[in-house]
Amino acid sequence: MKVLCFTPLPYGDGSGWWGRDLALTVRGFRELGCDARLVCYSTTHSRDPEGRPVLLIGAEEARSPTWWRNQKPDLVILGLWTRPKYDPIRRAALSATPRIIERADSDGMRTASCGLGTYAKRRYDYFRDLTYRWSAVFSIPVSVLYSFASVLATPWIEARLARTLGLLPALTVETPHATSLWKRLATRLGASSEKIYCIPHPIRTDIFKPAPAVQKKNQTISIGRWESYQKNLPLLLKLLVGFLSQNPSWSSLVIGSGLPKSSPHPRITFSGPVPAIKLARRMQESKIFLSASRYESFGLAAAEALCCGCPPLGPAGIESFYFFRSFLPKSFQALSFENLCSGDISHPGLALGNLPTTSAEVFFSPCSIASDFLRVAKSF
Repeated sequence: MKVLCFTPLPYGDGSGWWGRDLALTVRGFRELGCDARLVCYSTTHSRDPEGRPVLLIGAEEARSPTWWRNQKPDLVILGLWTRPKYDPIRRAALSATPRIIERADSDGMRTASCGLGTYAKRRYDYFRDLTYRWSAVFSIPVSVLYSFASVLATPWIEARLARTLGLLPALTVETPHATSLWKRLATRLGASSEKIYCIPHPIRTDIFKPAPAVQKKNQTISIGRWESYQKNLPLLLKLLVGFLSQNPSWSSLVIGSGLPKSSPHPRITFSGPVPAIKLARRMQESKIFLSASRYESFGLAAAEALCCGCPPLGPAGIESFYFFRSFLPKSFQALSFENLCSGDISHPGLALGNLPTTSAEVFFSPCSIASDFLRVAKSF
């Protein structure tokens, strides 16, 4: 079977979430014996440093039915986030095969019909993320106006999205909660909810995996782009300072970009981004992955931590964390983010050593995700 996984992100763009997701999915397909290739826009890079087969094309080729038919694909996975502007690419791919599966927008919140209040907050958070480094006196009013304008534009957005959903044979969303939101949205827009499936993002389970030989420390770990409003670094540091002040045997590690020059507590260690292998080791030796994010669509770092035996905790509104915790023993599932941040570490969940997360490691593996796509493709 020939499988093409397409993303409009330029090849070599390390910030591209969807590029990484689809590249790992390609790896999974190839492990299953498929002729799978990542297709993306050309850049100055001439080849894939990890040895994955990559087709570098231009925007005109992506919109050309002739190009797609010449490839003779049996299955196409599109990382186009249901954005209507990519409808010409969808039509071109459909001219080559009816088996087209698209990855939906990762937060499951494309229009206000998913919930007016939640949608407005997500739009505000999104634009505030873009303007977080601006003066708050200017950034916050502009963010509010952007959110208000997005809500007013909902009828126009929905009309365009309805046409796009009509083109798509199948749509996948990466968490059960977001899938439920998308099914409700599809029904409201007159599309079939049966074409929407839940398939999570793959994780590099060859690196992010349990390590029974690694001794667990009384340590929390947090990872993110801390210059982002979404990640809520001020709240995280406030919680960590309070927690560590009450628990002198614990320490915290905060990794990522955009961190302050100095730590607010002697047992909070700041680190810039680290290679995947080193990051996995830090997760394997930590007992808790702690997030204070305002929202997470999927939570890549949290899923990686879970696969390393470092269970994630986050605010009650982060639905993906509850999905991840379904893989954990019940003694840990009962531990709440608020319980930990209040300074209480007497909960039996924290006494666990290397947690049995083998089911998560298999569930999020590239091979498993590719198998899920193949099952969806066989259903239509």
